[in-house]
Amino acid sequence: MTDAAVTCNNCGLPYTLPEDEVVGNVPHVLHCGHIFCTVCLRTLESPRGFIACPECKMGTNVGEEGVDGLQVDSRIIGLIYTAKMNTKKRHREGDKQRARRFRSPSASPPDQKQQSTEVSPDVLEVLDEALSKATENLNTLDSLHQTFVTGIQAQMTKEKSRITKEIEDCVEKAVGVLHRRRGMLMSELGSLEQLFSAGWDECQRVEDRRKELHTAIQKARHVRQVPSLGTYCHLDEILKTLQTPVDAESYDMSCLTLCSELSMSKEMPGPPPAERVCRRPVRGGGERSGERRGGRSSLRAPGSHRTARASSGLLKLPGAGSTPKQYSAFSPNVIIEEIIEESDSGAERDGMALELKHTQRQKVQRRNRKTVQDRTPVPQPKALQEWVVLTHVINPTHFYVRHVSEHKAGTVLARKINRLCSGEQSHFTVEDEIKTGVLVFVRWKDDAWCRAMVCELFQKGCLESVSQCPAAEVARLRVFFQDYGFSKGLTFSGEGGLSGLNECLRKADVATKAELHRWAPQAIKCSLKDIIPSDLVNGWSREACDEMRRVIGSSAVEMQVFGEDRDTLLVDLKKASVDDTLLSLREHLVFMELARFYSPLAAPGGSKPLQFYPPVYPKLNTELPAVVSHVNTPSDFYIQLVDNMEFLLLNSKLQDCYGSPGSDSELQIYCPVQGQACVALYDDKDWCRAQVTGFPGGRMVEVQYVDFGNRKTISVNDLRQIKDEFFALPAMAVWCSLAEVLSAGDTWSDESIQVFSKLTEQKLVTVVVTKLVPQSTALPVRLFEVSESFPELQASIGEILVRQGLASLSKQAQLKEPPPLEAAVWDPPLDEVASSPAEPAPHTDSPSELQLNLTLPACLKDLRVRVTHVTSPGHICVQLLQFDAQLKRVHDLLKREYSKSDLQEVDWKVDMPCAANVNGVWERGKVCSVSSSNVSEVLRCDFGNTVKVHTSNLRPLLPELVGSLLLECCLSDIRPAGGRSTWTATACDFISYYLTGATAVMTIKDPSARPAPVSLFCSNRSGQDVSIADFLISEGLALRERSEGSVMNETPTPSRSCPPRPAPRTAPPPERVKTQAYLPPELPPCGHTRMSISAVSDDGVIFAMTPQAECEFERLRECLQQHIKTLPRQKHYNWKSVLGCAVMGSDMLWYRGQVLEVIGGHVKVRYVDQGIVENIPVCHVYPVVLCEDVPQLCVPCQLNGVVPVGSAWQWDAVALMKDLLLGRSVRVQVMELPENLRGMVTVEIMLDGMALSRIMVHHQHATMDPPISSHEDYVVKPPAPDLDDWDLNTEGLEEPQTVLGVYTNPRLPDKGKHFRVTIKHIRTPNEVFLSLLEMAVSEQEQEPLVEALQRVNRDIDSLTQLTDFPIEGPCLAEYSDGKYYRAKLLGFAELNPRVKILVRHVDFGSDDILPPCKLRCLPPALLRFPCEAVCVRLAGFKPPRVCVELERISYRPEWSMKSMLEMIDLLHGKLSAVVTAVEPQLTVILYNADGTLVHLPLVEKGLADFE
Repeated sequence: MTDAAVTCNNCGLPYTLPEDEVVGNVPHVLHCGHIFCTVCLRTLESPRGFIACPECKMGTNVGEEGVDGLQVDSRIIGLIYTAKMNTKKRHREGDKQRARRFRSPSASPPDQKQQSTEVSPDVLEVLDEALSKATENLNTLDSLHQTFVTGIQAQMTKEKSRITKEIEDCVEKAVGVLHRRRGMLMSELGSLEQLFSAGWDECQRVEDRRKELHTAIQKARHVRQVPSLGTYCHLDEILKTLQTPVDAESYDMSCLTLCSELSMSKEMPGPPPAERVCRRPVRGGGERSGERRGGRSSLRAPGSHRTARASSGLLKLPGAGSTPKQYSAFSPNVIIEEIIEESDSGAERDGMALELKHTQRQKVQRRNRKTVQDRTPVPQPKALQEWVVLTHVINPTHFYVRHVSEHKAGTVLARKINRLCSGEQSHFTVEDEIKTGVLVFVRWKDDAWCRAMVCELFQKGCLESVSQCPAAEVARLRVFFQDYGFSKGLTFSGEGGLSGLNECLRKADVATKAELHRWAPQAIKCSLKDIIPSDLVNGWSREACDEMRRVIGSSAVEMQVFGEDRDTLLVDLKKASVDDTLLSLREHLVFMELARFYSPLAAPGGSKPLQFYPPVYPKLNTELPAVVSHVNTPSDFYIQLVDNMEFLLLNSKLQDCYGSPGSDSELQIYCPVQGQACVALYDDKDWCRAQVTGFPGGRMVEVQYVDFGNRKTISVNDLRQIKDEFFALPAMAVWCSLAEVLSAGDTWSDESIQVFSKLTEQKLVTVVVTKLVPQSTALPVRLFEVSESFPELQASIGEILVRQGLASLSKQAQLKEPPPLEAAVWDPPLDEVASSPAEPAPHTDSPSELQLNLTLPACLKDLRVRVTHVTSPGHICVQLLQFDAQLKRVHDLLKREYSKSDLQEVDWKVDMPCAANVNGVWERGKVCSVSSSNVSEVLRCDFGNTVKVHTSNLRPLLPELVGSLLLECCLSDIRPAGGRSTWTATACDFISYYLTGATAVMTIKDPSARPAPVSLFCSNRSGQDVSIADFLISEGLALRERSEGSVMNETPTPSRSCPPRPAPRTAPPPERVKTQAYLPPELPPCGHTRMSISAVSDDGVIFAMTPQAECEFERLRECLQQHIKTLPRQKHYNWKSVLGCAVMGSDMLWYRGQVLEVIGGHVKVRYVDQGIVENIPVCHVYPVVLCEDVPQLCVPCQLNGVVPVGSAWQWDAVALMKDLLLGRSVRVQVMELPENLRGMVTVEIMLDGMALSRIMVHHQHATMDPPISSHEDYVVKPPAPDLDDWDLNTEGLEEPQTVLGVYTNPRLPDKGKHFRVTIKHIRTPNEVFLSLLEMAVSEQEQEPLVEALQRVNRDIDSLTQLTDFPIEGPCLAEYSDGKYYRAKLLGFAELNPRVKILVRHVDFGSDDILPPCKLRCLPPALLRFPCEAVCVRLAGFKPPRVCVELERISYRPEWSMKSMLEMIDLLHGKLSAVVTAVEPQLTVILYNADGTLVHLPLVEKGLADFE
């Protein structure tokens, strides 16, 4: 039998049987079937009687008898017994044989006197055998010795390498911990700004005073320029503000010398505990130190650490400093490393002692140590276990605990707070104010003070809480104790004043806050993990809270931390019971039926949860504005219709209801149900309506926000029960898909989704529903972009994706040219219509009743008509079939009258009635135009179209025959597609192709309107009547007109199977408002002048502005912004009587406008001061006349001497004029002024010496006007010179302008010398403009620059405007405050449409872009002063080589915006500079007042590198 059969496989010890009083090492069988010895199992046994198998990790409960109660392997016991018996038997036989061999053969009888000197052969044989055996044993021992020496050396080398590696790993971890510690400490420096709150308050006071004074100065200047504005403002208040002196002593300047008194000290009475570098399980009950508190990371207060149990070194090997009672011989080798700071002196212990203790061990012990070291450790629980004390209980999911280990720290903190509250400086005074969220001290007991945070504050005489109030006015307040976790209300009587307040409340000044800021709150907010109330409706009962307090009490319990949910730890509390077992608080509450475990899939009561109303779908083929709230793919996105005030009110009410402090406990959802309607937190700030859609796991739920469409996974703690009032509105997010387009591949690509999201997400679009589908299917819609500049040009989102190759058109959407229809389909023969038995014959008048004009019948429905001419869906000419007989009689009468008439000499004029011979038939007509070639354009009065006939075919029409049997009408309830105000050429050609000459059925909607709105129906191929309006809509050429009446007349049909829907919203009637038009423009006199072209309308009208009007426009624009500060509240107006209005342009500035037309949700407006025409959303147009006494600033003009082709300017001609004129200043000759002041001025415009009219004629866009007899009369002659005598002596009349020099820089001290400076302007962190503080002192004998500038500004109008613009040239430039300061020219910034110049203020360093009108010539006296702002480069640092900041400076991308802001903060103190270099650029080094480099904090934070 081998040794392996009778030894333990884990530790290598042999199995032994118990004999007498010796305890044996018996083999025991675990539940998993593996066999181990008694010594191993007792080592692996946990205090709770649990053994984990080292091989399979399966657990075995040993019960009350322990390891001895486990089953014994009888097979191994039998083998041991048999081996023991065989060993005893061999020992007995060997003893007998050795006794025979060593019996003496030379023994002689006693009577033998002589001994034999020879050795017996038997003895020699025995000796030889013994020597041979000894030699063999010696060789074996030598081999064993060599094996041991080699093995020990190899083992020592292996152990040394392992320990060295672990030491290096621990050192690396310690360095990482120190780096994290440093980062944490540096991050807490962000709260340093709180120490200077008083200084910022004073700075805010100065800023408010500056803004008030700046506003008063602006108003005074406007009143000075326009005295009539004085009636619109309070001049007394303005004068008082301007004249009130500034009292510098009223501002507290002591805050500038305040020091934070904070420092990083290496020696502290009780340094904070360091983090554990290497944590491993240690047997012997040693405490763990430095554990994290539930995910918190903050600066620990002095004395809050746990004292580590002493040892002679930080690195220990097994057996060092331990006793057999603490460590058994078979405990695993453990390396423990901690960063320990002594509490006496605080000095860091930087040495490590390595102590080795060698003791003589037996062979069994050495084998045991070797095997136990390689043994697989017992798996440790993942949860963190700590000992805590319960301080306050709100419910089992909201309570507070404190660490037992921080009891000493709490005592030190209490003594410190009592010491801080003992002085007079902690008493409140009359000047003090109390704010919510501020730190105060509250008297807890007679002589004990605790820190607390003010949660709620009530002022005397106020019923509602306030955010701050004076200390003397506090009526009551509520505070939260940070170190205990409970709140308390305090009430103060008004009789005692501040004395009553100071008895129970003390303040914390800046130094106190800084001192206590390092002490983290000791109360930790916790929640029992996965526990919910047994009654989900009423929440946690009082019995559950009382039972929790009774079980835990005031004793220390073990807290097992599972995770963290925001600021709450998810834990379980375990308390030791009488039988030394741990009682779980969660299991106890469930056992007592006061709680139950979280199970999200179980619906309470088995009832179906209440659902939201489904969203209301838009009407079919109706154009509506909407916002795309969420995008998944172009086939899966959500829209939200705009202009819904009810939803805005509901959202505001949601925040008020669920944002209040008490809503957490009242409306908490403990166990959500699939599909449950609720209110969920959105982006950690807003509460929105949502629906539960899934359970990912744990305490997380997936919800869908029904008003936006997006899904998100959030915690159950962020859900609230929804009140019934929030079910009133249906869900606002409509699930949609893009109609008529498909993905280019099998699925939508990432690029297509990204492009679609960029075009639509969170943007205003126009939505048109193409098909109504069930609620379970995405609604197919068309999306159109909304352009603010050109609302009529709306691009289709689907077409954009198709053009970019990201999508393809569906088969239904592919454009096909409609096939021509037979005449029998749309226009059945008249004889068929007359012979139809089902239709009554039309009424015909008697021959004696001749009607020359159309008279509509009494019944306006189902009238049979013939379409004679179609211009667009908005202009259709028809003849009523019942008047065919009358039309025939009129034609017969004309034929008899004019067929044999002679040609007459008639001077034909426009709008003159006539009889025209058209294709051999005499008809009634009206002259539209007459050309020089005797060809006239005539309107056919009974058909509607125009024809060109020669004047020989015209006759004067008798007055008794004048009239028309034609009806002009338009299709009702539709409008142009794409948001345009006019019909497209495609729509006009399409309807003209199908309707011209066709017979239709017509119903007149409004007989008094012209053109009359009608509905037309024509027969299709199958004989069904089809609405022409619907046909245009189906082809995408028109949209349904939105009407309020259609929405109001629709009433939902009640159904028992469907949930009740909210009543349709009824819009109030539009508010009638009437405004007058603005005054007509001031017309320029006849003659030559220069004007700027501001706009060219679509009908060819040119709008021009004189130079005086341009200057007036700049002043008018600033004045308009003062009239309207904010966007007025949107109302529903009736725009029919509105002429003048105020318009918010695309630059978010207000302009004056004139309403031309209302198109759906847009208003067509002309800017009266510029002539530009735009379609503006209704919300940006306000029916009010601004500055009504100022006339229009642009003059409408028309070209002289030309007639446009077709009597109207075509679009290509208008485009040519826009290209030639817009934004240019041209020479204009005013030829003729209109009789009406609002009419157009006849002008001739010269472009580079050529007349614009000639250019239009050359491009065949116009013809010469016949009244112009000769070319000489047409040519514009230059104005005659005013000087007739060219020999006049003009010498001395004009002096040449004095050319000034350039500015000089101040003289800087020599290299290496310090001089005081202040920073004027910063361009980059290493490039600034500085000013010398000593320069002003040395020039006191001269007039200061400030006084010289004040003197010049008082008489600024006497200085001429700048006319020469040399680079680096000196000048005076106007600043934003209205005053002029010294500047120099840097170059031209803009040339088109207006010239603007880039200048630099030499005394400040800032740049500005100004027009030439804001530049003045510099007086020579101001040139002698050197520049006060000198551009220098800061030495010692440079941009970082690696920068992770995303926000960069646009003009210096190597620097981040964060470094810029940090450098601005560093440049506010007292600074001094030292010049290091002069060439190629002036370079200095900046120092603080204490001699430290300014840029060091920038480098330490990683925002810059050393140079």
